[in-house]
Amino acid sequence: MADSFPTAWIINLGVLQRLLRGVDTVVQTLTAIDQQQDDDRFLDELLQGTSRTFALAIPLLTAQRRRQIGLSYLLFRVADSIEDAPKGDATTKIALLTEMKTYLNRIAVGSPQERESSSNSAVCIRGLWPPESPTEGLLLQLPRLMVLFDELPPSVAHEIQRALSSTLSGMIRVIDASQSSRDQIQIQTVGDLRLYCYAVAGVVGELLTDIFVMHHPLGVAVHNELRQLSVGFGEFLQLTNILKDADRDATSGRVFIPCGTSRESIFQLAHAAQEDALLYIRLLEKHNFPMDVQFFCRFICFLADGSLSRLRSHGVGSKLTRDEVLRILAAVKLESGVLPV
Repeated sequence: MADSFPTAWIINLGVLQRLLRGVDTVVQTLTAIDQQQDDDRFLDELLQGTSRTFALAIPLLTAQRRRQIGLSYLLFRVADSIEDAPKGDATTKIALLTEMKTYLNRIAVGSPQERESSSNSAVCIRGLWPPESPTEGLLLQLPRLMVLFDELPPSVAHEIQRALSSTLSGMIRVIDASQSSRDQIQIQTVGDLRLYCYAVAGVVGELLTDIFVMHHPLGVAVHNELRQLSVGFGEFLQLTNILKDADRDATSGRVFIPCGTSRESIFQLAHAAQEDALLYIRLLEKHNFPMDVQFFCRFICFLADGSLSRLRSHGVGSKLTRDEVLRILAAVKLESGVLPV
């Protein structure tokens, strides 16, 4: 009779195989967690180097939203850093913004092979900012940011691609329209200013709203209303930044306040847009959006409000102190919502 394995051995081998498969699954899971944690640290480090406000705001969000919105912010920041670069003429900036838009679209719609190729060869920008500066470091990390973008859930990646493409197009239009001016950027009219604010901030508000609703299906009922208000929310933040940095921007050849337009009229626009921001936050509260989303929106709204008040009392260029910013951060969890500045 031919040799055969004892039945007990066969059973034990089956158990061992199942155990090994389980161990392999655990190892793969732990490896994925380690990679995700490494990616999160990478995003956090870039945020710390490029934005005081959002380096504090984005960690208020829970893990998945934090990752998606943090990556979104950094991609928009890359575009902003190209537009604002001190070293680079209009032709160079338009070419880089166009190239970034092309890579983004190719990743979004291409085959897996095309997406991988585009992610690995994404536009790499040198020389626009001082060597070893945080902004230069951010620009050089664009290829890795594109890889992380390609790993997002398709629905989220689609919304980011659509919004960022719109912003890139808006930046290209403004830079191109300013080529006849002696400045790198010269906004001609208040209408042009509001269009610019929509392109670089209102679009971001719409994107964040779309992501918030994806994570909170009950918010679908007010999705359109939130989207409309988010445009004003974004305009409020952008106009506050424009007022705060007006003199420094003008020195660098970026004139966002149209010639003949008073700063007081820009203050009035900002205060009107602030009403939309406050209504937006009330809608989030009324429809029980996750508290981390509410905290995030409260913080950036409170911070802009405090900054606008400081500009009113101390003039253009004045900023909140770090202690004041941290007090605002502590206040976002208070139900009263009283601004402590």
